[in-house]
Amino acid sequence: MVVWMIIFSVLAVYLLVIFQANRLFVRMKFFNPIQYVYAPVSIIIPARNEEENIGRCLDSLLMQDYPKDLMEIIVVDDQSTDQTANIVNNYQDARIKLISILEYEKFGKKSAVSKGIQSASNEIIITTDADCVFKKNWLETIVTYKLEHDAVMVAAPVAFRKEKTYLDVFQSLDFISLQGITAVGVSNKIFNMCNGANLLYTKTAFEKVGGFDGIDQIASGDDMLLMEKMSVEFPNQIKYCAAHNAIVETATAGSWKAFMQQRIRWASKAKNYKSWSIKITLLLVFITNLIPVSLLVLSLIDQVYIKYYLIFILIKALGELPFMLHVSMFFSKQKLIAWFIPSQIAHTIYTVFAAFFGLITAYEWKGRMVK
Repeated sequence: MVVWMIIFSVLAVYLLVIFQANRLFVRMKFFNPIQYVYAPVSIIIPARNEEENIGRCLDSLLMQDYPKDLMEIIVVDDQSTDQTANIVNNYQDARIKLISILEYEKFGKKSAVSKGIQSASNEIIITTDADCVFKKNWLETIVTYKLEHDAVMVAAPVAFRKEKTYLDVFQSLDFISLQGITAVGVSNKIFNMCNGANLLYTKTAFEKVGGFDGIDQIASGDDMLLMEKMSVEFPNQIKYCAAHNAIVETATAGSWKAFMQQRIRWASKAKNYKSWSIKITLLLVFITNLIPVSLLVLSLIDQVYIKYYLIFILIKALGELPFMLHVSMFFSKQKLIAWFIPSQIAHTIYTVFAAFFGLITAYEWKGRMVK
């Protein structure tokens, strides 16, 4: 009896957190500027073996409604073994600059971003990924937001491109929840979350916190771990740009194996967070997903546990549903919600496994094994 009280108390606390997140998201002020403001920007794109994506990304950036003389695009080739560098070199546009990480230099995404910033001509830095595409007003939206809110760092929304398979749908649903929590967390100064595919900060602020010093030994975390450092130095100047035009679209993982490797990579940085608010939140999420997985395993021994499993997972899913619906509407992906409850079994299992292996194992990224 005591065990069940503890189990459903955990669920109750989790649902209270979700209800609060939903309330804050609904009350969020969305950014829709009356007039755009412009400033010189340097867009940093770390790229490793991105021959299938880099052309689409650059084409999308070159189509931005932004003054050409205020825009610099720096592609940092992270020792690619494919045609990425050649594709970039074929662009005859003065805005595009290609630099490379040489064989004797330290490689990895943080090194690529750092080298890009060192080469940047402008104060405003924007990082994104080589598999991203952008709405034509993306750049002027986030720059205007930064200037109007006197921000030194701006997190902005990211979504997956149009879903074609169930794997795409599964990833999008998972990502929608992460993006919703990011919006609520940053907007209300609860904790620091962001995605390096759509992140703005100033060169001065980056240098003042020592760049990636102190976190450069961690393979992941070029976004959230940097934001933690920024939040110490600039606690009131980190903002979230909740604007439809600010949404960046990125590609889903192409297979279940690639998807798990990606999520393990994301989970691997959790042990390096310093913020207790985010640590406690992640622990609560992990335990809330571990409970139904444990009940499912126990049902193999005694079928009575399947009843408790179904009750738990149904209550959890129904409690999350309003939040998921509101966030999916922001991203114009509300049609995916039909798959939300049917995906709960797979989602709880994946969440537990990704969190567990993210803490104890190496993962593969861009053809490299990373610890």
